[in-house]
Amino acid sequence: MTQTQRMGCLTAREEFLYPDTELTPLPQSLHIAMPRNGRPGIQLLLKTDASCVTASLSGAGFCAEWFSMRAVPVEYNTGDGQQQGGAMVLEQRPAEKPSYATHLAPFDVYDCLIPTPNGEIPVNDGVAAMYFCLIPDDDIASGNHNLELVVDGYHCTIDVNVYPVTLPEEYFPVTNWFSLDAMAHCHGIETNTPEHFEMIHQYAKLMRRIHQKIFYIELNPSVLISRDPVKFDFEPLRPVIQCFFDEGLDTLEIGPLLSRGFLPDGMPDMYTAQFRCAVAPDLPLESPEGYALTVQYMKELSAFLKENGWDKHILFHIHDEPDIHYRTEEDLDARRRQYYLAASLVRRYFPGARTIEAVDSPKFYGGVDIWTPSTVGYERNKADFDRYTALGEEVWTYVCCGPEGEWLNRFLDFSLIKGRLLFWGCAKNRLSGFLHWGLNQFPNGMDPFKATSCHNPTGIGTNFPCGDAFIAYPGNGSAWPGMRLEAHRRGVEDATLLMMLRKKDEAAHDALVAELFTDNSHYQEDPVVFERVYEQLLSLLS
Repeated sequence: MTQTQRMGCLTAREEFLYPDTELTPLPQSLHIAMPRNGRPGIQLLLKTDASCVTASLSGAGFCAEWFSMRAVPVEYNTGDGQQQGGAMVLEQRPAEKPSYATHLAPFDVYDCLIPTPNGEIPVNDGVAAMYFCLIPDDDIASGNHNLELVVDGYHCTIDVNVYPVTLPEEYFPVTNWFSLDAMAHCHGIETNTPEHFEMIHQYAKLMRRIHQKIFYIELNPSVLISRDPVKFDFEPLRPVIQCFFDEGLDTLEIGPLLSRGFLPDGMPDMYTAQFRCAVAPDLPLESPEGYALTVQYMKELSAFLKENGWDKHILFHIHDEPDIHYRTEEDLDARRRQYYLAASLVRRYFPGARTIEAVDSPKFYGGVDIWTPSTVGYERNKADFDRYTALGEEVWTYVCCGPEGEWLNRFLDFSLIKGRLLFWGCAKNRLSGFLHWGLNQFPNGMDPFKATSCHNPTGIGTNFPCGDAFIAYPGNGSAWPGMRLEAHRRGVEDATLLMMLRKKDEAAHDALVAELFTDNSHYQEDPVVFERVYEQLLSLLS
């Protein structure tokens, strides 16, 4: 078999590959552009008769980080709504593929990345599926570098143009919420054991991989160990929090302070006008008992954090999405009043801490320090949020189980590049951070290698869209990244580079971003065009 006859698919572009990707003659060369300390990724599907292949990379200035790619199922297509309610997944299979999806579900997609340090890639159904990152030397020189990839007799020259651009140590801020319980039950280990703490370290390393330095510790009623007398115990949190600080994360995001409470059937009271104490969901915050309990809670939590030296860099959640799911304006006014009461307690007992909240409107002014509207909420109230930015307040954005349809998001039936383009939207709109709820939010019993649509515990709408709850995978004794995690990483790096360009030449920044992004439902998602614009970004910074 000659070199030109090797069949497969090779790409360094931001795109998914699939088990049914058409295999064509593989190229003998590939071009990549990168900053000095970038980490570009390359995917390869290689048709072979072998049962296992070994990949190698030669050439000065680089080494490779190898992964085999594992396909995961996409059992549903995402719905086309713009709100969290309604059909988040299409349980009844549509007759045709939705315009915003890559495939008609069900289908499989290569998203899971399994580390293979020695470059040995297993072969399934006659195809070796691999992903590798180019890791430059610390002293890499700018200019062109030629590398050679060899896999099972296939040779490819990789031309790497290293631009004289260095990403700074401080990246665009992001937070991805995680499940400590899933870090245990998905790996068959007990919580709060040495094995669990080691697994937390592994997930924290993945968070650092995507340049995340903020970690959210979600408090729950377990910290309240006695109601009469009121007594709290935060000691079980000590080794957990320490895991993240040990891995280089430096900002503790903590909360919530308030809860919606629960209905008699145990479901969350999503439309309540009466917020309750998060650690005692039967107590209204505004009741004398609820207020007294909350004050004691804040005092003891503050003392615990100070005792450990963790009180300097704190973001505080009061109530997630306080202005979403309510019936009347009177109900929203009641929520706002209670939110301000809670915010006053945060500022009393945590001086210097900032409140951060996922909101849908600009109505909680004075209570929120870091505004985090959904992309839909931001677009709907753009003038108001831009006014807050002009005042010097921080405005971030988030996506979760919504928005859907043509809106940018990182679901498994969407094109991979959409998760990266979210960060170009942040650059366009001068948004200074990004939040997502799903690093590894696997409920007990969920196996992402069998199904990727997560149960929705709110009682509103259908299951969450496929892949919404996670971008990392529970591997065999370790935590594995996904392709969407890698797209997130590169998006953070893009946002950082774009911030550098805006400081250097704001007009050039705006013109460049406009080539790809108009708003969160109108954008250029062709990875070929994106590749060209990205290299132009590096050129403008050189």
